[in-house]
Amino acid sequence: MKKILDLYKILIPTKKIFRGLKNASYLAIAHIFSMAINLIGFIFIARLLGPDNYGIYTTVVAFVAMFDIITFYGINKVVLREGAKDLKQMSDFLEKTTGIKNLLTFFAICICIIFSLFTPYSVNIKIYIIIFAFSLIYTSFNGFLSTVYKAAEKMQYNAILTIINRTMFVSLSILFLYLGYGVLSLFIIALFSEFFNLILNFKLTKKFVIFKFWNRIIIDKRLLKSALIFSILSFSFMLAGKIDLVMISFLGTTKDVGIYGVAYRIMALGLTTRDLISTAFFPIFVKSYHKSKIRWKSLIKYSVILGIGLFLLSLILSFFSEPLISLLLGGEYLESGTILSVLIFAVAIAYFTIPFTNTLQATHNELQILKICWIPPIVNIGLNYLFFNIFGLIGIAYSTLIVTSAGLILYFIITKRILKIQKKLI
Repeated sequence: MKKILDLYKILIPTKKIFRGLKNASYLAIAHIFSMAINLIGFIFIARLLGPDNYGIYTTVVAFVAMFDIITFYGINKVVLREGAKDLKQMSDFLEKTTGIKNLLTFFAICICIIFSLFTPYSVNIKIYIIIFAFSLIYTSFNGFLSTVYKAAEKMQYNAILTIINRTMFVSLSILFLYLGYGVLSLFIIALFSEFFNLILNFKLTKKFVIFKFWNRIIIDKRLLKSALIFSILSFSFMLAGKIDLVMISFLGTTKDVGIYGVAYRIMALGLTTRDLISTAFFPIFVKSYHKSKIRWKSLIKYSVILGIGLFLLSLILSFFSEPLISLLLGGEYLESGTILSVLIFAVAIAYFTIPFTNTLQATHNELQILKICWIPPIVNIGLNYLFFNIFGLIGIAYSTLIVTSAGLILYFIITKRILKIQKKLI
């Protein structure tokens, strides 16, 4: 009997891991397709625009992304965490938060536009920012609505919507650029595809949860406190990358932004995959730790499994980054390959952190992450300025690598320390 129970205990985690991998597989399939579509679009768009115009496009996208935090997208994580426990109650959590989401999304657009007027950018770039600021509506609500599929563990819907969005944007972008339209067309096409996708997303959520989208503002301190923490956390993770592009736009030229933006875009593909894997496993972490304790050795094992493969792949890709970039985008982007050979290792390091960040968030310890999450972005800003003046453009990549490595060490230490104090480790 004891052997049967031992066997059962061994099989339970395996089933949970299988569910997580199943969830991740849907997202991975979508990511593979969208990554292929994005890669094709990225190559054509970068080639057709050239470093200067591609730098303008990247500057606008990065600048607008800086205001994502105001949309309060951290509420997505809270709704997902509560909805994963009981899908029947998810409509209540959605309706409690749509009012504040609507208000803050409108506020984010206004603040983004106002701040753009005081930047040293050209008039054209400021106009592009004003237009593209409305993409914050999509940023705010796409992830918010997608929590329904994640909580229901129906990740295939996220996959379908992702593929539709990217296919529409890339195909229309290539077409209009070939017809002679410039950077402005990319922002208009992006808004069109995003709003189409958002409407479709809202209609599909009704298959699982029925809720009213327009609601009065409800102040639930417990939900909003956690949401604020998650928003700051997400912003700090994003800031560590996007701030690079924004700082380059201030310290260098639009061509510098374009050169670095190419390397960053490729790195972002790896980071997006990392986020998808983390998201797919998050409901499993919530359900696993809801009533049971955590095995530290298992967390280390998952960290190594997730990270070591990416590190070896990064090692290989770093040797071929320059000729690969030159082949795909042309000689004018050769410097992007050198930068990519450094940034690719930051991607690998980010995978090692998945079990630690997911565990802290699943056990309601996101406040502990908040205590340290501000350190990497602040350090990154200082190192960016210092290294850019010493090493040039590649100095920004050195800064990112150092900051990412320091972040892994911090999360490793804080996770073990907090869980040990709370007596949640076995």
